[in-house]
Amino acid sequence: MNQNDKVVTEYHDFDPVTDAFFFKTGTQEQVIFHGRNYIIKKRMSSAELASLKSQPNFVRAASNLYVNVNKITNIDGNTLHFRDEFAYPRTITVSRRILEQIKRRLPHTPGFISPKP
Repeated sequence: MNQNDKVVTEYHDFDPVTDAFFFKTGTQEQVIFHGRNYIIKKRMSSAELASLKSQPNFVRAASNLYVNVNKITNIDGNTLHFRDEFAYPRTITVSRRILEQIKRRLPHTPGFISPKP
C-alpha cells in the first residue's frame, strides 16, 4: 500500500467522533473537521450534525467550534493542544469559562495540565 492509498483509506474510514481533534460548523450544513494531518469538509444533515454535537466527548468552545476532549493532549493557560504520534501540533485558545467546562469533561490524568509559568 503506497502513501496515496493510505490517505484515501484514512479519508474513507474517517470517523468524526473518534478521529477529529475539533470541528467547525459553517453555512449550508457544511462541517469542517480538523484532525491529525488533514482538514475534511463534509455536508451533514441537521439531524447528523445534532447527533454529532450531542456526543459526550465534544464540548462547544465557540459559537461554531466544538472540541473533542478525548483528543486534547495538554492545556497551557487558556490554550488547548492537540497532537498524536503523526500529527503536527494544533492549538486553540478558549475563554476561562469554556476552559472550566472542558476541564470537567477531561479524563483525569495526573500531570496532564501544565502549570502556569
